[in-house]
Amino acid sequence: MKLNNFMFNRNACAIASASEQRRKESAKGAIKNFAFKYRANKVLIKKIKRITYVLSLIAFTIWYVNCLPDRLFNDSTCTVLLDKNGNLLGARIAADGQWRFSPTTKVPARFEKCLIEFEDRNFYGHYGISIRGIGRAITQNLKKQKVVSGGSTLTMQLARIMRKNPPRTVREKVLEMIIATRLETRYSKKEIMGYYASYAPFGNNVVGLDAAAWRYFGRSADKLSWAESATLAVLPNAPGLIYPGKNHKRLLDKRNRLLKRLYDIKEIDETTYQLALSEPLPDKPLALPRESPHLLSRLIKEGHKGKTIHSSIDVNLQQKATAILQSHSERLQENKIYNGSVIITSVKTGKILAYVGNTSLEDSEQSCDVDCITAPRSTGSILKPFLYAKCLEDGQINPTTLIPDVPTQFGSFSPKNFAASYDGAVPANKALARSLNIPMVRLLNEYGLEKFHRDLKNLGLTTLGKPAKHYGLSLILGGAEAKLWDLNNAYTYLAQELRYDEIKSVSLLSEEDQRHKNKKEKHIIENFNTNRACIYSTFEAMVDVNRPDEDGNWRAFASAQKIAWKTGTSFGFRDAWAIGVTPDYVVSVWVGNADGEGRPGLTGIKAAAPLLFDVFAQLPRSQYWFTAPKEEMCKTVICKESGHRASDICESADTVWVPKTCLNTTACPYHKVIHLSKKTLQRVDSECENVYAMKHVKWFVLPPLIEKYYKFNHPNYKEVPDYKPECLARVSDRAIALLYPKPNGKIYVPVEIDGNTGRTVFEATHRNVSTKIYWHMDNEFIGETSEIHQMALNPSVGKHKLMLVDENGISVTVKFEALGRMN
Repeated sequence: MKLNNFMFNRNACAIASASEQRRKESAKGAIKNFAFKYRANKVLIKKIKRITYVLSLIAFTIWYVNCLPDRLFNDSTCTVLLDKNGNLLGARIAADGQWRFSPTTKVPARFEKCLIEFEDRNFYGHYGISIRGIGRAITQNLKKQKVVSGGSTLTMQLARIMRKNPPRTVREKVLEMIIATRLETRYSKKEIMGYYASYAPFGNNVVGLDAAAWRYFGRSADKLSWAESATLAVLPNAPGLIYPGKNHKRLLDKRNRLLKRLYDIKEIDETTYQLALSEPLPDKPLALPRESPHLLSRLIKEGHKGKTIHSSIDVNLQQKATAILQSHSERLQENKIYNGSVIITSVKTGKILAYVGNTSLEDSEQSCDVDCITAPRSTGSILKPFLYAKCLEDGQINPTTLIPDVPTQFGSFSPKNFAASYDGAVPANKALARSLNIPMVRLLNEYGLEKFHRDLKNLGLTTLGKPAKHYGLSLILGGAEAKLWDLNNAYTYLAQELRYDEIKSVSLLSEEDQRHKNKKEKHIIENFNTNRACIYSTFEAMVDVNRPDEDGNWRAFASAQKIAWKTGTSFGFRDAWAIGVTPDYVVSVWVGNADGEGRPGLTGIKAAAPLLFDVFAQLPRSQYWFTAPKEEMCKTVICKESGHRASDICESADTVWVPKTCLNTTACPYHKVIHLSKKTLQRVDSECENVYAMKHVKWFVLPPLIEKYYKFNHPNYKEVPDYKPECLARVSDRAIALLYPKPNGKIYVPVEIDGNTGRTVFEATHRNVSTKIYWHMDNEFIGETSEIHQMALNPSVGKHKLMLVDENGISVTVKFEALGRMN
């Protein structure tokens, strides 16, 4: 039993010992396993940390490289209009209500020096962060026990402005430092300075140096004095607290401390320093220049909003033209004429030098906001030179060809001269110079309405949107509308073609901004085709227009210069035009009321021409006139009396230079050989006089209707002798006959289907088919016919006298009675 117990205890002890041994071994294994895993995890943690560090570094590098946007600023900017020399003509506030000009890299030296001395004296020596500046800021803040300095460099301030001025915290300060270093790696110091000057706040709603210079001092930044530059240099430091007109004393102290600093470092001398201290601060923001508001509005509409526009305008000429227009407007206002516009164009470059879109009379009853340069208005006679040039080019006339100026009827259209008188016949160049309506309508009828309509469109008149027949022959008298802009360009093209044998695009922009020619202008240049000799002859005719109040004696004045010019007056005295051309300039003027109200005396010669010549008086005088293009001209013999090419029977002739196209004109049709009786000097023919008793004489014979008016203005004109009585009967009987109505006949006027009174067709015949017959009823001229002698008339009820006269003076007269309407 004891033995058994002993053995049991021994076995139990062995078992327990083995179990303990296993437990210890297990514990050791666990410890070893933990140690292994710990060592493995430590390595893994190190790897994770290393990877995390590398990834963080990569991420930071990627962020750092890309922390700057492609464009630092996307803020809207003002639309700024500059003249050809960079002078400010006007500006419109940005879309966000800020006066912020387009960014610039050209920072004036004075402002840059002031800014560096006030904000960041080591600007060109650091890489975005100034350790010295940060240390100084910390020291100042500890002494004052509040934040009085941030130690920011100009680059850090730019980073803050770029991020729209977030709250000032330590985190933001660190972020600014990092972004500042990135700015330094991407941009040069000059570029950083330019960005800062362009986007720094200057108080109120003024952003950027250029806007601040104009708003506070009324001049460009490069023309600021040391005191003005110093004033603007201290403003961005606290724009919300200090700006001109508020906290005057604090601003003055800051400016003067900066001036003292500049004096101490010998940047300015004693005299400059004292003068700078004496300069006053601005009281309030100033209005920007408004030299050409209508041009600015036009360019905004054309897609230049928010841009700085470099125009071709010359600010001096712009101001002079504006002042002259204002002076004339004050006089015209007495007649209730309130609006006007002026354009000055350089012939050589095609650049617009002055663009005055309207008057600016404060008490005007008319809108002065309308740009009258681009407003369609009735043309009056201003298109006549284009027709004259085209008729020369077409070989229809010579410059001196006689054009009939007699009562004329084209269907229902009966043109009248402005003076309501007739000359019988007028040389073509004089008809243009005197702006006679009837000769010009006759020329248009012969030249072709459709063809002239196409010519005007090729010249760039954009308002002719309807077919030619819509305007009819009144097209040449103001039956269509045109813009002063289009007309100015068309006359400029003529001048360029004549002087330089090429035309250039007329432009409002400088060469810097004129990248491509407008498609419309390309079309005009490609389709422009006017003979240079014809243009020269047209300008020569336009020179002879009498200047206002000088009675044609202007050549006697030493100050006068040769100008080809033309006026126009629309129907109802609503529009007055005047356009003048020299080899150097084209000046275009319109005067009237923007709402189209007509006024007595609103004519081209009285309202627009004086303004035109006052503008020309302010321009440099052209030293030479256009050179005659002799290669496109030739000498030819011209009949002195008819102006046509001389025929063999023309008694008096001149050899003159004319365009070669004029060789296609007809020979003189008015000189004829007539047969006179040697005894009585009366006209005869072989049927009533012996040939041996005749005297053959060359005679200038005008058609009867033309002769009727011509002889009153030409006392030396000799009427053709009458036929001998026995010859007259023979000639009259066989020459002309009236087929309807019969002598003393009674006629009825028909009624149309619509109930309106119709017309009765009167008919005549002539032995010579091509002879013209001139029709008169009750002593009033009613029209002319050729070849087919029919005239549709609507005589009133009652008795009438109808007389027909042919070109030779042979006439027939009948009396008839109209009984009324025939149903």
